[in-house]
Amino acid sequence: MVCRTIEKTATLLLAVACVAVSIAYTPEWEAVGLSHTCGWAQRFVFSFFHASLFHAVLNMWCLLSVVFLYPVSWLHMLIAYAIAVVTPACFAGTVPTVGFSVVYFALLGIVSFMMERKLYFHSCMGICLLTGFFIPQVNGLVHLYGYIAGIFVGFLMANRNGKGN
Repeated sequence: MVCRTIEKTATLLLAVACVAVSIAYTPEWEAVGLSHTCGWAQRFVFSFFHASLFHAVLNMWCLLSVVFLYPVSWLHMLIAYAIAVVTPACFAGTVPTVGFSVVYFALLGIVSFMMERKLYFHSCMGICLLTGFFIPQVNGLVHLYGYIAGIFVGFLMANRNGKGN
């Protein structure tokens, strides 16, 4: 198994930075969150801000779990971040959305083609995604968008590598 030291180290540093930002700084959500009217600068930063310390810790724990448990490369991470940046405004809602969850749901969609038990994996993900629609202040649409976009990218990458099934 390849160690993937660069990806793991970068993810650990990112996790520490996001949690530290949540402790030290509470921005105006309209200035940093993804919304119908946000500009490109907000699209590039909304993933790094979180509504609370608990939100930041939970998001970073999920991100670390994905990166440490699955064969995520730096290219996968970059594509997942790009998926988050280009989230359609219609999914953003009127209340600004913040958090790293779009990125890790996109990562999970990308790695779904590497799973042995694909039906089981997608069933578990479906339950997670569905749950997000019933929790107040959770934007289930951006989670769903990230996962579906990740699946699409994962499909293209798997077929490019001759591993599509």
